[in-house]
Amino acid sequence: MNLREQLRLTWWVTLRELVDQLRDWRILLPMGTLILFFPYLMNYAALRSIDFVNQYGGNLIAERIVPFLLMVVGFFPVTVSLVVALEAFVGEKERGTLEPLLSSPLADWQMYVGKLLAGSLVPLAASYISMGLYLVGLLIQKIPFPPLDLLIQMLLLTAAQTVLMVSAAIIISTQSTSVRAANLLASFIVIPAALLIQGESALIFWGTNQVLWLAIVAVLIVTALVVRLGLAHFQREALIGREIDVLNLRWTLQLFWRRFTGGAHSLGEWYGKTLRATLFSMRFSVLITLLVGVFAIFATQLYANSWLGGFKLPEDKLSEALTQVQSSLLDGLPGSLSFGYIFGNNLRAEVLVLFFGVFSFGVGGLVIYLLNFALIGGVLSVVSWLGLSPWGIFLYGILPHGILELPSVILSTAAVLFIGLRLITPQKQSGLGETLVESLADWAQVSLGIAFPLLVLAALIETYLTPLLLIRFLTLP
Repeated sequence: MNLREQLRLTWWVTLRELVDQLRDWRILLPMGTLILFFPYLMNYAALRSIDFVNQYGGNLIAERIVPFLLMVVGFFPVTVSLVVALEAFVGEKERGTLEPLLSSPLADWQMYVGKLLAGSLVPLAASYISMGLYLVGLLIQKIPFPPLDLLIQMLLLTAAQTVLMVSAAIIISTQSTSVRAANLLASFIVIPAALLIQGESALIFWGTNQVLWLAIVAVLIVTALVVRLGLAHFQREALIGREIDVLNLRWTLQLFWRRFTGGAHSLGEWYGKTLRATLFSMRFSVLITLLVGVFAIFATQLYANSWLGGFKLPEDKLSEALTQVQSSLLDGLPGSLSFGYIFGNNLRAEVLVLFFGVFSFGVGGLVIYLLNFALIGGVLSVVSWLGLSPWGIFLYGILPHGILELPSVILSTAAVLFIGLRLITPQKQSGLGETLVESLADWAQVSLGIAFPLLVLAALIETYLTPLLLIRFLTLP
């Protein structure tokens, strides 16, 4: 069967789902009401908000309100129609219509992609219609349109977030045993999506359109990974075989411990066999993480140098600023930061990388990791602009503890990235939950075996040795 025929069968699944959706008044009525009423409400809110802020000279805020409300208008229809995606597979199982579909000659990916397209087209069309009515309302009320680039960004964000939420809902549908269970898990989609909207809103109000493009790229990457996750773990046999959801903590802990120990009977065997095998398996993740860190340092330094190059302070002002920086460092270095504070701060950073990385398949963790390394490049650029030697600051103020701290951060982040790579890779012998537990055990191996001990040593050096070396460098004639 050629590709065209395979896609035709996929589209057949999509049409089957669309017909079921468009003839159900319980779906069309609330969606139609929202499409017609919500843009009018947002137009009214935009008009009143602009009138209010203009009374106090807030023209800039008024300009930001219009695209923000446009994004909100596109978001709400998706949340209402999300229930359709949540019952994509488990709903058919309860209605008894799943077996004929599974017994068809369709491949797993054809069924999954067909359901994904059907679940995405309706809410995306509803969102775009709603956004169009909102823009028409702006035109009628003679409210200025947002810039074209910002309008394109809102359209792209709406499309990416629609596919992201629908694909996550379909994954929940494939892993649930009842529609009730799937609906209860919907909060794990709506709440992160709402937090994402808040973050994007901050970028809109700050007017950072260039950064918003990066946010769009990040959302598109996560969307592609979520779709890949669903395809990797979709198995038609599991849909029929799974009858009841049971939280088996004992089995989970046993699986975690078995993966963590790897059958080792001593600490030496664990380091030499289990941990070594885990590090070897994540060598690709370590390489990617290392390259991202190096890129972040040099890219930030180049950007900061070009930005600071436009600010030329008079020699007396520059000398005064350098003196103040040196004196503040000298006064604050001895005993300013305790071992507990430094270690706790670094440990918290690595735990945040894990937290955001698990929910974004490593992308969120890499962003936090990238910011940490970008800070190094920014600091080196600033001290160079002030007249200090960046190499001296690096050798005396960063390298003594960084030679241990940076490998710790790299390995811990690579382990989080490895979790995402394992999740989106088809695992024939294990399901989604089992893969996640085993991947977390791998992260625990690397963190407890190498990363966290390195943080302890780095914190000791940064507390007691680095300040002395940096003082010596700053007081050199």
